[in-house]
Amino acid sequence: MGKRNGAPKGARRSGNPARREAERMFSGDVMGERMYASTAPGAGVQPGEVIPVTVPALPDGVVIRDAMPSDADALEPVMRLADPDNPDGSWRHLPDLIRQGLDAAKYTRVRAVQETESGALVGGTMSLPASWAYVHPMLMGSPNAHIIAGLVAALDSLAVVEAWRGKGIARALVADAERAAGAHEEGKFGAAILTVTHEPELTDFYAGLGFILSPDGIGIPTPVGLICHGPIKGFRFSVKPLRTGVQLQDMPTPYGQQLVIRGVLPGPAR
Repeated sequence: MGKRNGAPKGARRSGNPARREAERMFSGDVMGERMYASTAPGAGVQPGEVIPVTVPALPDGVVIRDAMPSDADALEPVMRLADPDNPDGSWRHLPDLIRQGLDAAKYTRVRAVQETESGALVGGTMSLPASWAYVHPMLMGSPNAHIIAGLVAALDSLAVVEAWRGKGIARALVADAERAAGAHEEGKFGAAILTVTHEPELTDFYAGLGFILSPDGIGIPTPVGLICHGPIKGFRFSVKPLRTGVQLQDMPTPYGQQLVIRGVLPGPAR
């Protein structure tokens, strides 16, 4: 069976082709100027300190590393396990996503699990920025779209081949994605939260890793109002804070019972 986000089969992304294109073709320069944190006077304040993440030890015989362009052909059938029933899954754009992942200016990350003896690729994950922010009707044209895209990370795909399942690799990949997404790298924000869209039966898996379920998605307070984003019908949406000061409140919104997340956007400089 395939295993997307640790699941028997993979999650869909947006059913809107234009939105899917915007999501997968994310560029850090869309807004025409960078809105990242800096040490300059007047710069924004981070939403809290990074919460330390320990990546569990892997079983002997495998390592996690950055995916390289030369890995694309071998990694595609592995990542396809994450979304086997979706002909337009993220795996179709793996070469572009790998190149983005190697660009220090972007938030995309593609990681591969490799057997140390054979060199075979047996697992992987893709984490992306919340590029849905650029097509959200309340954010289009706003600098907040750029900020949210960087501060809200998404665990887009997670896959492990059958022979290596049940050995803790999926848990290690999730922790690896958390640590990378939350890292405050030079020139940009580290993410404040990590989100994942998953099948209902995976709720306990993600809860065991510290994720909090919000079946109807999330709401993020911004200066222009509450920005809501929800999962695809039939799937669930779980969230994990990556920084101190992030507060999650389960409450009704116009789009259902969502986690309203405060402390994601940076505050004014002190």
